Amino acid sequence: MVWGLYLALTRIFFKPVGAIIAERESRVAADSQRLQGMLDQVENRTQSLENQIAQARQEAARIREEWAAKGEGIRSRSLAEAKERAALTLAEKMDELAADVVAVERALEKQIVVFSEKIKQAYL
Repeated sequence: MVWGLYLALTRIFFKPVGAIIAERESRVAADSQRLQGMLDQVENRTQSLENQIAQARQEAARIREEWAAKGEGIRSRSLAEAKERAALTLAEKMDELAADVVAVERALEKQIVVFSEKIKQAYL
């Protein structure tokens, strides 16, 4: 009787329950594999994006250095041009000053002659 009950329970209850458990285990295994595949894809995409970001940073650094070099060249040229203009302006002003000095010297010489004549007339 116990054997009969055991056989009846095995065929009626345990087999369907075992089949359900086996089916769930297979679904869990399939879902686990699918999840692992998705995780691998995410990891690959993440690595790809990190590589793209690194390349973009390198490109940005290269562009920044290029523009800094261009800016330095422009600054150097502008500075050289400003120095040249300043030197020309200084030379022009020095020439003007020299001409003014010559004019003042001539004026003083004329006044010296006039004052000399006045002094001679006053004391002679």
